[in-house]
Parts: sequence; C-alpha cells; structure tokens
Amino acid sequence: MRKIEREMIKAIRDGRNWKSGNTEVVQVRDYLHGINYAYIYLHGNHIATAHPNTWDRYPHAEPKRRTFANWPTATTRSRLRALGVNASIKNGCAVLDGMAL
Repeated sequence: MRKIEREMIKAIRDGRNWKSGNTEVVQVRDYLHGINYAYIYLHGNHIATAHPNTWDRYPHAEPKRRTFANWPTATTRSRLRALGVNASIKNGCAVLDGMAL
C-alpha cells in the first residue's frame, strides 16, 4: 500500500478531512440517523463512500461504480483496493467483485 493510501485510511479512521495531491477525504455527518460518512475523491471525482463507524481493523467502502467504469485507471483501482474493494481492470474495463461494469 502506498503512503498516500495509508494517510487516506488514517484520515478516515480519525474522522478528519484530509487532502494530499489528487486524493481527498471529506467527512460528513448525517445528524438525522447519527451516521458518519467519509467521501473519498480522486481528481475531484467521488470514487467511494466509507462508513468509519462500522470499520473494524480492516477498511472497507462502497465504491461509486459509475466513476470507476468511466475512469478505470490504475490509480482509481489502487485507491479502491486500499479501501478494501475488490477492484481490478481487465482489457481496459473496470471490474468489481469479478464482474465487469
């Protein structure tokens, strides 16, 4: 895992906003339901939503399928994988959990 990805995960776990280079974490609180969310952005595009309240030792997040399908880059894949998402690229197409998007 890259240093930027370790810092991204630390920001999510710490519940703080963070930005470095092309990656950003924005913390959001849903006061109605009492849930915290962390929106993860790459080049200003929302690539995933993490739910820090439910994180155990290992991170996991819900990927934005459309964003990954539109920009199936190695960097997007790497950020998603750091968040615990089973993301890959096959023949230039985005793949999540073994299914092409």
